[in-house]
This record gives sequence, structure tokens and C-alpha cells, in this order.
Amino acid sequence: MSITVTGKLNKAANQFQAGDGKGFGVRVGVKFYNRETKAQEWTNYEAVVFAKAGAQSDFYQSALVEGSVVEVSGSGGQIKTWESTNGPVHSIAILDAKIGYVLTNDAPAPQSGQQPPQSSKQESFDSDIPF
Repeated sequence: MSITVTGKLNKAANQFQAGDGKGFGVRVGVKFYNRETKAQEWTNYEAVVFAKAGAQSDFYQSALVEGSVVEVSGSGGQIKTWESTNGPVHSIAILDAKIGYVLTNDAPAPQSGQQPPQSSKQESFDSDIPF
């Protein structure tokens, strides 16, 4: 079974030395509507990715920062529980994690007051639903 999660980093990845390279620990929360409690809740995910010293490590160091949107995938998940001051905290550890997509705060954005370019081609949509 594989797992893929996309979410926003609320804080930068934890970095640690791992042999010749570095390890980066990321935590991602995904919001969902719980039909049983009728409330918005969160599922917490955690993953560790490794990078060799050099370009890959430098990229992760600059990209896995607070506010970045990341896609993390892995071979499966493992439920983790730890005690905080507010009681038990549960998360799903993504096993054999890999980073697939990263959107950082440095991505170019339209300046305020500018509109994104509009397509000159007008599309018409049929409002009848075929089913």
C-alpha cells in the first residue's frame, strides 16, 4: 500500500546529520470534516527524508521551510502516539518517504492590483448534466 499527502508546512523541517548527508523531518496536517463529530478536524502526518550532501541537501534546506506546500509519498503508514501536556497526540508516520512536489514562498506571484492573463478563447459549457 502506498500513501501520498499534500499539505502546508507550519514550521520548517527539523534537520539532523545522517552519515554523509542530512535528514529532514517534516510534519503536515490535513484538515477534514468528521461526519461523526460534525466538526472540522486534523490528521497529522510526519515523515523523514534524507539527502546527500550537496545540491539535494541545499534544495531541501531552502525549500522545506515554513509556509511551503509539499507532497510527501511513501510505501505505507505507521500510527505514532506520544504524550503532550494536553494529552496523547496521534500522527501517521509516512514510511520510506520521498518529496515529490514543493511550492515555496519564493514562487513568483502577481503583484497586487495585477490580474492574471486571461485566455482569449471563450469556452461554452452545456449546463445539462448527462446523468
